[in-house]
Amino acid sequence: MPKFPIKTVVLSSLSRVFPEQDPSGEERTVFSCMKNEPLSFQVAYKLKAGFAMPVNLKIVSDLPLSLYSQGAVPVQQVTEEKLEDDYRPGLVYDMLLKKSVNPPLTRMRFPKRTFWFDGDSIQLHAVSGSWKALWLTVNENEKRIAPGTHRICLQLLARSDNSLVGECELTVQVVDACLPKQKLIYTNWFHCDCLCDTYGVEMFSRDFWRIFRNFVKAAAKNGMNMLLTPCFTPPLDTSIGGQRKTAQLVGVTVTDGKYCFDFRLLERFIREAQSCGIQYFEHSHLFTQWGAEHAPKIMATVNGRYTQLFGWKTKATGKKYQDFLKAYIPQLRAFLQKMGLEKKVLFHISDEPNEEVKENYLQAKALLQELLEGCMVGDAMSHYSIYKDVKITTPIVATDFVQDFRGKCKNLWAYYTGNQCTDGMSNRKLNCTPERNRILGLSLYAFNIKGFLHWGYNFYYDMLSCGIFDPKVETCFYGGTNAGTSFFVYPGTDGSCIPSARQKVFYEAIHDMRALQLLENRIGRKATLEFLQAHYGEVDFHTSAGSAEKLLGFREALNEKIRKVIENGNEAL
Repeated sequence: MPKFPIKTVVLSSLSRVFPEQDPSGEERTVFSCMKNEPLSFQVAYKLKAGFAMPVNLKIVSDLPLSLYSQGAVPVQQVTEEKLEDDYRPGLVYDMLLKKSVNPPLTRMRFPKRTFWFDGDSIQLHAVSGSWKALWLTVNENEKRIAPGTHRICLQLLARSDNSLVGECELTVQVVDACLPKQKLIYTNWFHCDCLCDTYGVEMFSRDFWRIFRNFVKAAAKNGMNMLLTPCFTPPLDTSIGGQRKTAQLVGVTVTDGKYCFDFRLLERFIREAQSCGIQYFEHSHLFTQWGAEHAPKIMATVNGRYTQLFGWKTKATGKKYQDFLKAYIPQLRAFLQKMGLEKKVLFHISDEPNEEVKENYLQAKALLQELLEGCMVGDAMSHYSIYKDVKITTPIVATDFVQDFRGKCKNLWAYYTGNQCTDGMSNRKLNCTPERNRILGLSLYAFNIKGFLHWGYNFYYDMLSCGIFDPKVETCFYGGTNAGTSFFVYPGTDGSCIPSARQKVFYEAIHDMRALQLLENRIGRKATLEFLQAHYGEVDFHTSAGSAEKLLGFREALNEKIRKVIENGNEAL
């Protein structure tokens, strides 16, 4: 190969690129995917000698490509006890900054459909002091692309004389099959108040909806299909007696003791979310967190005066709140039925009940028993003894306790916080390797998990919702620990949503799950599990990815297995 002044390295999505050290992981120039599957890879580049060199980027490919420049964020936290991931404090590439181009955006040559970015429009700077990285995603919009072998070539051209100063290429083998439709219901809690406080906009104002759409579209594009819906201000991460900014979609009017409900704002929220790709919704919790002792914050117009109706002073199972729920829930269900959503809404009682508050939780569940009959009802919980007594339809179990629930409930969900990240367990924090993030897909398939929940899509507050921070500047949401656990995306200064590499890798975990389901559709679940076990043994939520190379090797083997099954069956999926 010719020697260029700029060194380029093609890497998988699971390699780590740090500014001051050579990229981890093996260079990888051959990839494979299904016809409707997004595929991400990275190109790291660095000037070998000199100070800086402005360059233009030219990409030649017959595949649709999305291009991002990776932005680094600071991480203070030292490695955690028992966490052996390749990590150190410093700058970590995670933000994916969309590279926009001036017209013409692309030039297409038919019939070969060769796409390439105009070299004068994509401008980069290579420097000798640090590695920079590009993130490219093939088929980000999940269309059906042509099967077969496709070549992608990236050229760096000196802006001074248009000479070639760096080059790399790779091939993508597209298997003649499509991943089945995503069955997993997947939610990251969406915090409307964080958007308002980050951007200084009024709740549900015109500016709010513009920003809301940006953030929800970014979520849906990466597999999230359920959205936390603040019918009332969610009683989450709030100190006892404290309050979060009011985020209430349901209008409540009380006249002479009678309740009247206005669902127009809720309808707009639902329709806006659906237009962005959301299919399912979560009703905000009907009782306070960690105990179900009180009613959530609910505002109402009482005899013409807008005031707080319920909150910390309201006993959860008191007659006043019971009467309210008996009036509210039947009308809400009628509204949801009219919207065609009654079976697509998850109702929450109280978040993370434990043995100490078991009786409170049981009483709250009993209060809702008849009101929510036939509905999807679920909460994050880790104690099987609580589930055994309450029998909610949708237990959402911390990944370190899922084994206790396996085979004992039909609709098992999983979740993790920032704590489940040792002994091979999956997590997506900034100090966890990408393979630790992605291994989750294999566990979800092995346990036949129906849904996955995480509490932080855009939680930009400190602990217990105190103070607001910019995650581009401060990634540890409290105490300098758990970097990145409270957020998955970054706020752009213009109200745009900046996706993350972690978000893309997590979606790849869902792709892995769907690829296993694709194989199962052809050879059955027993044979598919045997194939999985041949690579990773008896898979559970403590199964370690081993290494990026091992996990990528498994996925390549899975793709090859699917390809052979198709050839033997003489038909494409």
